[in-house]
Amino acid sequence: MRMAHPGRINAVFRGRLGNFTLDAELSLPATGVTAIFGPSGCGKTSVARCIAGLQRMADGFCAVDGEIWQDRHSFRPVHRRPIGYVFQEASLFPHLSVRGNLLFGAPKSAGAQIAFDEVVDLLGLAALLDRSPHRLSGGERQRVAIGRALLSQPKLLLMDEPLAALDHATKSEILPFLERVRDRLSLPVFYISHDMTEIERFADHLVLMEQGRVVGSGPLPSLHPIPLTGSRHRHGDCPPRRNSVGNPTRMTPMPIDFHDIDPNRVAAILYRPQDDVDGLLAEFAQNLVRSGERVGGVVQRNIKDGSGCHIGMEAIDLMTGAEISICQPLGSGAMACKLDAAGLAEAAVAVTRAIAADVDLVVINKFSKQEAAGEGLRDELANAIAAGLPVLTAVPEKCLDAWNDFTGGIGTSLLCERGAIEGWWQDLSSRIKRARAARLPADAPAALLADHHVG
Repeated sequence: MRMAHPGRINAVFRGRLGNFTLDAELSLPATGVTAIFGPSGCGKTSVARCIAGLQRMADGFCAVDGEIWQDRHSFRPVHRRPIGYVFQEASLFPHLSVRGNLLFGAPKSAGAQIAFDEVVDLLGLAALLDRSPHRLSGGERQRVAIGRALLSQPKLLLMDEPLAALDHATKSEILPFLERVRDRLSLPVFYISHDMTEIERFADHLVLMEQGRVVGSGPLPSLHPIPLTGSRHRHGDCPPRRNSVGNPTRMTPMPIDFHDIDPNRVAAILYRPQDDVDGLLAEFAQNLVRSGERVGGVVQRNIKDGSGCHIGMEAIDLMTGAEISICQPLGSGAMACKLDAAGLAEAAVAVTRAIAADVDLVVINKFSKQEAAGEGLRDELANAIAAGLPVLTAVPEKCLDAWNDFTGGIGTSLLCERGAIEGWWQDLSSRIKRARAARLPADAPAALLADHHVG
């Protein structure tokens, strides 16, 4: 691993960063887009900062396309590393025009490989060149930041969640520009994100991280354990329907445009038949309730007989703790079960009660075949999303197309792992808390500024 090879990016970073331990090894092609994916706090940004030279690890090695940037005997400082770094916030210079921002830091020597006019064309910036940053939209600001990074003539482009602060419509605006950069420039890109929908549209390779370690690395289609959500990997046997949050079902009383919904507030755990998503989701939600979070909705657990066969199901109203013990026994050897009509009615009441109470998080156990067919808790799920509340559900891989059709493609896809779910919620709830605190007046009561999650 500690070797420099042309056409490869090899890196090893080990050590302590405060209370966090980083132990990451990478060996990647120096071409295409490599996405680094994992829950918040897993070390994605720490790896990027180490590659950029912003963070120095005593036990570190970094070589890009045969050129050593760090080993036991040398450390190339950040200003000598040909890297373009794009952060979540554009951080443009307010006293410079768009043109001035683009040219800031660009080499003065002739013969640049990435030309100014080419970048302006790639990112659609021609009409913006004379504007001041304060006259730009969020998407326009981020396109200028990307252009500035490209014009620094990098050998590697690092993008640290560049779309995380943008709404769904603005993300959709920027992604085609990123695809053009990928397709027309021979430039390796590291793309950090916790949104698998972005990754599967934009990336060629995938690095999975968890708790400071690389737990998987390889070409995107072969590495990801479940089908992804975009045009490259679309399949499934649930019937697609045009009824969605954007075009509500017959029982959904609140017509909305799904573009108005913050996509970070809608999360789907993508799972396979062998995953115990019921137990995972129930434990996560009930732990939040026990810790004082205001969580509503429904989770479920399968009931087994003495031989381990599934004989029914119980559902739990998270707000009241009451069991919805309406089970539908399926007989000996049954591997699945579902609530009957009475149980579904009780579950619908539980979700509706949670929406009316404006809880911090609505949990609805599944979007599966019933919901895909327009039945089950589909309408209650649509109402929760329409209300703008954070929503967490689980989607089987065979119903992924139906879920995308229902939501219009908004939302965040989560691996069926405790760390991924907890990381999503920690990140989202802290964002909501910061946004709420920013809206409160300076003389607000201390109780309103307490460290709690809000909806």
